[in-house]
Amino acid sequence: MAKFLVVEREKVRANIRKIRQRAGAATVYGVIKGNGYGFGMIDMADMLRDEGVSHFAVTELRDLIILRNSGFVDEEILVLRSTSIPDEIEKIIEYNGVATIGSYEAAVALNGIAEKNMTTVDAHIEIDTGMGRYGFLPEETDKVINVFKYFSSINITGMYTHFYKAFSGSKTTKAQFEAFMGVVKAVEKAGFTPGTLHAANSSALLKFPYTVLDAVRVGSALTGRVAAKGNFGLARAGYAESNVVEVRWLQKNQTIGYGGDWKCKKSTRIAIVPIGYADGICAEKQRDTFGFRSSLRVALSAMKAWITHKKLTATIGGKTVRVLGHVGMQHTVIDVTNVECAVGDPVRFEVNPIIAGAMLPKKYV
Repeated sequence: MAKFLVVEREKVRANIRKIRQRAGAATVYGVIKGNGYGFGMIDMADMLRDEGVSHFAVTELRDLIILRNSGFVDEEILVLRSTSIPDEIEKIIEYNGVATIGSYEAAVALNGIAEKNMTTVDAHIEIDTGMGRYGFLPEETDKVINVFKYFSSINITGMYTHFYKAFSGSKTTKAQFEAFMGVVKAVEKAGFTPGTLHAANSSALLKFPYTVLDAVRVGSALTGRVAAKGNFGLARAGYAESNVVEVRWLQKNQTIGYGGDWKCKKSTRIAIVPIGYADGICAEKQRDTFGFRSSLRVALSAMKAWITHKKLTATIGGKTVRVLGHVGMQHTVIDVTNVECAVGDPVRFEVNPIIAGAMLPKKYV
């Protein structure tokens, strides 16, 4: 039986239109890293371009090269990862990317290689206001100004920062925004034009309109999946699909799945679907912080799920059914006691498309 990550084009297009409407006059950078958030980078770029978006942002150089070689010749492509590695800088120049400068060392390297190639390279300067990955710190404003002042082979066309808590932290986001704008004002006071200013990511665009500057960078919102809580009018696009391969009855007290954690309370009709965590079903980002507050959040979330009887579900014949037992590597069992179904019937599962998109072939509808 076949299994796919189904990408619903019209839902994605509707999301793009909503995003453009919310951004107003601001330029939208379609962030299509992670293979277009699992939906396919080229297909996402096509849909964005069809909806009037001509600015893209990627993390890896290979994505810049693939986009250019796939016919995205005139679009601006911002490479979000700062680099001082000569070979990578050569590729940014060769494929007409917009570089990110996140350190003085990166600026020195970029300027030197641009001079060697007798060219000028466009670049945005990143300010690290708390994300802790790339960027000049706000207290390094003098270094930022020196990039404008001394590197004649670099054309600074923008400045940006990245919010790390816009999905929940209003005070944190406000502080980051003010720190970023402080650097911008210092650059302007020194007599330089910072170019296109952008700070808002998906969550910030939806929750904090004041963060919308000259441009916004939107990625997860394209798929209708954002960490920020609220109804923003976006359509949740994409799902995993497979087919029923067996239907059978299990008797009372029969266990299902590894560990035997689920036991039939009565005679139960089940359907078996050949899809599991190896395909991205119930496979989420692994917990990677263990501080008191984060551990408490995990514990409270698990307790809430238990108290509210939260269930993992699937959809068959337009009806929601319960997943029984632990999801296996390549098999999932669903309860079809009260649902008409047969071998071959399609079954839908909610998935994280970034994970499922790396494992399943994509079907565009």
